[in-house]
Amino acid sequence: MQIRQSRTSGAGLQFSPVLIVFAVLLGSACAANPAGQAARPLPEVDRLPPGIALATFDSVWHIVNRSYVDTVFVSRRWRVLRDSLRPRAAWVDTRPELEALLSAMLSNIPESHFYIIPSRLATDAELAGDGESAGEGTIGVAVRFAGIRPVAWQVEQGSTGYVAGIRPGDVIESIGGRSSATAVAQLDRLPVASRQRARSDLLRRMNADLSPADGTSIKVRVRSPASDSSAELSIVGTPVKGTVSKFGNLPPIAGIVRVSHSVPAKESGDRGCVGTIAFNIWLPALVKELESAVNATADCVGIIIDLRGNPGGVGPMVMGFGGYFVGTPLSLGTMVMRDMTLRFAINPRQRVLLDGTRRGPFAGPVAILVDALSGSTSEIFAAGMQRIGRARVFGEPSAGAALPSLADELPSGDVFVHAIADFRDPDGKRIEGVGVVPDQIVLLDDKELARGVDAPLEAAIRWIRARRELAGAR
Repeated sequence: MQIRQSRTSGAGLQFSPVLIVFAVLLGSACAANPAGQAARPLPEVDRLPPGIALATFDSVWHIVNRSYVDTVFVSRRWRVLRDSLRPRAAWVDTRPELEALLSAMLSNIPESHFYIIPSRLATDAELAGDGESAGEGTIGVAVRFAGIRPVAWQVEQGSTGYVAGIRPGDVIESIGGRSSATAVAQLDRLPVASRQRARSDLLRRMNADLSPADGTSIKVRVRSPASDSSAELSIVGTPVKGTVSKFGNLPPIAGIVRVSHSVPAKESGDRGCVGTIAFNIWLPALVKELESAVNATADCVGIIIDLRGNPGGVGPMVMGFGGYFVGTPLSLGTMVMRDMTLRFAINPRQRVLLDGTRRGPFAGPVAILVDALSGSTSEIFAAGMQRIGRARVFGEPSAGAALPSLADELPSGDVFVHAIADFRDPDGKRIEGVGVVPDQIVLLDDKELARGVDAPLEAAIRWIRARRELAGAR
């Protein structure tokens, strides 16, 4: 699985239908200068050579024109947009102006997976070198909504966020001086149909803001539900750890796979464990780790696949991973392109344990956890497993951003991520714009988090144990 890496001019667009990435990895980074701020002299790096902006605009337009699956949109609106915006591109000579123009252009496409990754992001990541860090930073804190309030969902022990005093359940009142309450209030002003995507976007931005570069500090104001007191903390970012891989035109990405086991209390008389496999992205570099994770949970009575916060990745990986949990050949859905259709088939796979023992696919109950930041490949896997009746889904509705896409380098050095197909679940229904609706909606609660209770995870464990008891009764 790879992404075409050649610089494009909009002509001769070619790709294999299998070489596709399903991901909402970075989101759009295009933004105009905030209104009311005085313009500052631009560094030389932000100046563009003559003709680059126009060539970049034309490349983006031609790529969409040739590959976007919605041909009605292309014929009716996309060509009109070219005529109205192209004259502006001829006068653009700075990167901020180009980013604003492309942002205005792509905002007219009513789908996910159309965004620009600025060249500076890829360059910064590559300068960080190889090793365990992807060049990004973290304070070890992940944010989610508990009701209408953004709270610390997970806080990694030993991280700078943990050392500073942030604990699960703490309300995140502001990040870098920006009020969270103000941002949340703006969601209520949006049309109902737009709120789910906007909620996901807000969470994505907040988590990005809580990921300062290594050695850079950020101010975070938090309120503890236990003491009902708030404090502003200055926290320094540290390197992100994980298995780093460079995939196509995307910046280096750190993948993490975590395995845990939930063991019942001794007095219950139940000796069976429930295994949890959590991973943050679908990348080929994690295939061996995922295989080991499945083998490590093989003797458990049930397995939970935690895809919360997983934005997607390489789509065809769901076919191999799904094979660990089915006894007969099935399909997780269908990818529909302009001129062909690709079925996401899953076939039973054997597992090889550490002692060399071979076993068939896992036959016990499977639960999947999703949230507002579960996107793309994660949605395809969760929806497919749900529809074929192989897994029960817990949590809250996912992002609704499940389009197959490619990433192309532009003349400006930026990378254009663009959808080139639609995707339908096994029932023929779209996931895009709808998301995965859990079988059991379980929301986070700040007071429960403060007590160490992860409600969606606990609900999945209870369901698996109930299935075990029911099977025993038979």
